[in-house]
Amino acid sequence: MKKLFKIGVVVLIAGSLIGACTQMKIVRKKDVITLYHEIYAQVEIISPRGVRVLIDVHDPSLLSKPATKQDILLTTHGHWDHTSEFTDLFPGQALKVEIGEIEKDDVYIRGIASSHGDVLSFKDKGGSNYIFLIKIGDIRIAHFGDIGQEKLTEEQLKILGEVDIAITQFANPYADMDIENKKGFNLMAQLTPKMIIPIHIHIDIPTAKYGAEIWDAYYTDNPVYITKDMFGGKTKFFFIDERMRPLAESCKAREWNK
Repeated sequence: MKKLFKIGVVVLIAGSLIGACTQMKIVRKKDVITLYHEIYAQVEIISPRGVRVLIDVHDPSLLSKPATKQDILLTTHGHWDHTSEFTDLFPGQALKVEIGEIEKDDVYIRGIASSHGDVLSFKDKGGSNYIFLIKIGDIRIAHFGDIGQEKLTEEQLKILGEVDIAITQFANPYADMDIENKKGFNLMAQLTPKMIIPIHIHIDIPTAKYGAEIWDAYYTDNPVYITKDMFGGKTKFFFIDERMRPLAESCKAREWNK
């Protein structure tokens, strides 16, 4: 009887371990993108294979870990709040205020010329602003830097395609963008992304509240874990970062359950 009991326990434990391993395999296979939004327009994206894309790094001490030559740096324009000494010293591949393409493991990046203001003066290098399209698996992320255009051009829209996540501003006096002219909101109406992460909005309550009225507003501390199944239903207006909490609460944004 004892022998049968021991055999039963072993089978039970083995079955549990197999079940746990199977579950772990499912989790490992799931394509999860990790995304941090820090100060100003600083964003860090980590692909399922561990490729790190760093965008508009103003404070490198806020990165999840120090930069290495395996990372990729993208700089949308040269204003002080989108760059730092880090930009010049960065050891890896980079697109710094320029168009171009980078491909590494499961990440593809394309730089697109845009304009910081209303005057549509696009340059291949050294222009006023650049959009970066980041494709990871079948998820398309676009960081718009400090775009100030009245509308996206047909060429920009064609390159961007169906964007899942748009990282963009809605109020910036240097781009003549505010709640009155709604330029940022008009750009997103053209693009219709599934998720919008606002930047340069930490203390702009009227703009944030307007966004929360027209889209579903959510909040999370850093980071947010992105999967394809997040994109169903109405467009999500996603406040990310601990500093965003007071603003998110004023907009009655719902806490995102990671």
